[in-house]
Amino acid sequence: MANTDPSAPAEQSNHQYDWQNPNHKSFDFGRVFGRSFTGIFANFKPLLIACLITLALTLILSIFTSDQLRATMGDGSPEDVLAATTTPSYWGWSLLGSIPAIFFALWLQLIVVNSAYAEFTQTPQQNAPLKYAIRFVLPMFVIAVIYTIVCTLGWVFLFIGFIFVWPGWALAGPILVHEKKGIFGSIGEAWTLSKGSKRWIFLLLLILSIISMVFYSVAMGIGLVSTGINAFGGDTAATLNMSIGQQVIYGAVFGLANYFCYALFASGITAAYVEIKTVKGGLASVGDVFA
Repeated sequence: MANTDPSAPAEQSNHQYDWQNPNHKSFDFGRVFGRSFTGIFANFKPLLIACLITLALTLILSIFTSDQLRATMGDGSPEDVLAATTTPSYWGWSLLGSIPAIFFALWLQLIVVNSAYAEFTQTPQQNAPLKYAIRFVLPMFVIAVIYTIVCTLGWVFLFIGFIFVWPGWALAGPILVHEKKGIFGSIGEAWTLSKGSKRWIFLLLLILSIISMVFYSVAMGIGLVSTGINAFGGDTAATLNMSIGQQVIYGAVFGLANYFCYALFASGITAAYVEIKTVKGGLASVGDVFA
């Protein structure tokens, strides 16, 4: 409800909407959702540089590992593909192609966590943001592995466990970066901090997941069309059999879509973190945050 009474006490500032009031003490989902997008561009230059670096490195790695995977699958028939998946070499090359990409994705997200936080709280940016984010990649990787395993088990064996863990540990990244509580300290603090706001975090993650799926689908379609690959025509190794030029085009299109979605999640979670910390009195300058 709006408070526009000019005779209201000083502590009740006149704002057209309650969420504009620095003393307003409830989670504002609209603001958090909007900041999920604006936070991406808070300090876009280092993010763009990191995207170009990771895109180049992952493309080189993808081309190399694709050649090796292609060699393990023979002519690419369903029988050969199935047989290849039982060999150690197949999984070894698959991991070599995927694990570095995960580290790169986490690096991008940590850059956004840092820059978006500075934007939302009006605090100075870290110097050398690319280098600063690298410090947290390994512990963030461990958190991501634990988070993924627990969420997967919670989904498979007890759906209600997933409902609580997915939003309950989502804030671990910003806590790791800005409170430096370590791996398990960040997970524990995320659970504590999210109490009372899990439904809003869950809704945020759900909407961002839907948006990401749309981006992934569109990017995949554009990538396949632009390269002339028919991955749905029975060729189970169609994407592995692309030429180098096709791999570059497909990797660039799909990679940029991936990076945008990674950044979107990082910005959204950081916005939720700042919102909850402000509501609970954990940030020093409430007025700056809500300005």
